[in-house]
Amino acid sequence: MPCYVVDASIIAKWILPGEPYQEKAVKLKEDITSGSTMLIAPSLIVEEVANTLWKAVKHEKIAEKDAREAMEALNDMGIELHETNWAKACQELKIACSLDLTVYDASYLLLAEKTKFSLITADTRLYEKTKDQFRIINIKEHS
Repeated sequence: MPCYVVDASIIAKWILPGEPYQEKAVKLKEDITSGSTMLIAPSLIVEEVANTLWKAVKHEKIAEKDAREAMEALNDMGIELHETNWAKACQELKIACSLDLTVYDASYLLLAEKTKFSLITADTRLYEKTKDQFRIINIKEHS
């Protein structure tokens, strides 16, 4: 069964209307719900997605009620969450400093590196900065 590290940019496409490459992200979601694909993520994804939805509510792209319902539905998706610790954060900081990324982005990359799974993202900047050093897939290229 294919297994990927997923970042918040993919999850946002499941919820927010009119996102680029939304159909590819939704296909990935369907693969998860059918049990043919597995996703994992660092636990910080929960707050990162919640923050994205908060911004969408603030900019009236989605109703608050819908955002809360989406968060509840995500709880049942079966995305395996991996906790962090100070030692992992130190490794994430090293990646972030060496590639001029946020520590949040580095956390996804570190998890991909440790598990030997590819990170799947819709973040073109992250993809371009890391594609030569990490296993990473841009959703627009995912089948």
